[in-house]
Amino acid sequence: MEQKPTLFLDRDGVINRRISGGYVRHPEDFIPAKGALQAIGQLTPYFSRIVVVTNQAGIGKGMMDERDLDAVHRKMQALVHAAGGRLDGIYFCPHHPDVGCACRKPATGMALQARIDFPDIDFKNSWMVGDSASDMQLGHSLGMRTVLIEGKFEDSAALAAMPIDYRFASLLDFAASFIENTVVSAP
Repeated sequence: MEQKPTLFLDRDGVINRRISGGYVRHPEDFIPAKGALQAIGQLTPYFSRIVVVTNQAGIGKGMMDERDLDAVHRKMQALVHAAGGRLDGIYFCPHHPDVGCACRKPATGMALQARIDFPDIDFKNSWMVGDSASDMQLGHSLGMRTVLIEGKFEDSAALAAMPIDYRFASLLDFAASFIENTVVSAP
């Protein structure tokens, strides 16, 4: 039997509502995107791993620290768990966008670290779901199937010229389509 795929998820704009021009700095700022928690719960049986990869430049800009981010992620984990889902790993880039680093998407550092932590990850059998050009670039550079959650207008020009495998209005819409079209049944 073929191994189940890995699901890589961006956070802001996919799992939670994006704060326009700002950052999710505290747990009370974390407001799930409509249907996202339900979607993760529905997708959980179909994936061997569900991994979050998120750029968090607010740390590099001094607007928050890693303790703040950890508190946000604890809330996210609790909400996902309560909805019947799971997140196997949360990877974040804390660097300022102007700092050249190997982890800030579209660089592959967070995904490569996930594969070190979970050696069973096969990028060719993985999905990258995000709302930005950098998410799509990360997915393509590692051979993943890419899913754009539409709605982030800042990247519209870059996204128009980019090959994207699938487009959906929400993570919940992706989940419904994925489950409906999956041949291999969940255990």
